[in-house]
Amino acid sequence: MEKKIDPIRETTKDARALAKKLIRSARFASLAVVEPETGYPIVSRVGIAADVAGAPFMLASSLSNHSQCLEQDSRVSLLIGEPGKGDPLAHPRLTVIGHLEKLSKGDPDCVQLRDRYLMRHPKAKLYVDFADFDWYPLRVERVNMNGGFGKAYLMNDQDILSSLPDKAHFSAQTHKLVEMMNAEHSTHLAEFAVATFKTNAAKWTLVSADTEGADFFDGEAVHRHLFGSVVTQESVETVLLQALGCSA
Repeated sequence: MEKKIDPIRETTKDARALAKKLIRSARFASLAVVEPETGYPIVSRVGIAADVAGAPFMLASSLSNHSQCLEQDSRVSLLIGEPGKGDPLAHPRLTVIGHLEKLSKGDPDCVQLRDRYLMRHPKAKLYVDFADFDWYPLRVERVNMNGGFGKAYLMNDQDILSSLPDKAHFSAQTHKLVEMMNAEHSTHLAEFAVATFKTNAAKWTLVSADTEGADFFDGEAVHRHLFGSVVTQESVETVLLQALGCSA
């Protein structure tokens, strides 16, 4: 009997790093929800960002079709990963599967999600505070990743999310760090980004930082820089400053 070939590869450190990079650098995704009346999947293009632990979230109007579907069934899939030059199917992408659940108005998490989203979507300032817009964090259950031809992986939430004892506090602290870096070290940021990502931009900004890396925005795309190892929450600022060649 011919031996059956398993198309799923063992999840490695490099595979986890790629999955995290795809999610944390994404600004848009294809969202699949269930249409309650028919049971058919409905797909929309949505703006997203990732929280400080690396979980995707979106901003959506209650008037949209997908938001109304979510009121009845919170199960979703998010397809993340943009095609580049050449064959679109040769570029890595992943599907994050879980539940998108709307936050209540006034929930403390709304503040940190708003801050993170606007760093990646500055034009959203025009509508982010409209009464019909809400925040939808994704409760991740599993991930299917295609890292390129013949590179399929199945992952769980622990493979892509950072372990943070005090997520809310760390999110607030890192946002202050991001604002400080952009205000005081803009020249170093630009020089580092151009040298690291080989992309010229009119203006570079730091949009987020965490225990594994930092994300830079060139006005069109987010680029992720990995620290090389997981650092403590307390040392993120020092490691980032060292990477940029700044004095602590």
